[in-house]
Amino acid sequence: MTTSRLAGPKAGWIEGRRAVGKFAASILACALAACGGDGAKPTSQLPGAAAPVTMTVVNQMPLPAPCTIGTSLTFFEGTTPVDIPYQSQKQVQVTQLFGSVYEIGFQVNGWYWRTCTGPGDCPNPNGCQNPDNAGQVAVKIAPDCSTATLVQNFDDFTCDDLVPNASAAVTVTLQSQSPCTVVIGATSSMLTPTDQCCSCNTCAGGQIPNGQTTHCQ
Repeated sequence: MTTSRLAGPKAGWIEGRRAVGKFAASILACALAACGGDGAKPTSQLPGAAAPVTMTVVNQMPLPAPCTIGTSLTFFEGTTPVDIPYQSQKQVQVTQLFGSVYEIGFQVNGWYWRTCTGPGDCPNPNGCQNPDNAGQVAVKIAPDCSTATLVQNFDDFTCDDLVPNASAAVTVTLQSQSPCTVVIGATSSMLTPTDQCCSCNTCAGGQIPNGQTTHCQ
């Protein structure tokens, strides 16, 4: 139901502040949060980059009913997914993705319909999965972990801008600077799953909104 996806994280993560070359983009594309594909491979840190910051993630983000079984959060260390179950914690390595900025993309698992704005969007030409996990979010921390903030609409290196957006559904709170510990929680704007949490394999008939197409990687 909620297999980890290389978000091209939506993980498809672009603005002028994103100062990475084609080499970096090719490594990170399809890697940071929500988009079809499960062939994640570990990737080494970019040449010349500073040492990563070790951040402990405390997961207080439940899956919405009826999608209550499975890992609710997946972080992406480059192209390597790190699954963190609800009400548990795990360390992730946060690297300098763009210049001196320490950011790491993540996704909220569960099944959610992608946005369809025109013919061919669902699935789009990139072959993204529909329904999909929700992404477009990242954690940005200071090098000394003195601050931690949520990056919304994080569409760098993701499949496209049609991935279900978790920006309004999650919170990021710094719990401790040393050791660096961040809590991911839920807002009152919970994500709405597909009908009875049906997947791309099981959604059928009236469960599929007009204009949508199911698609499995």
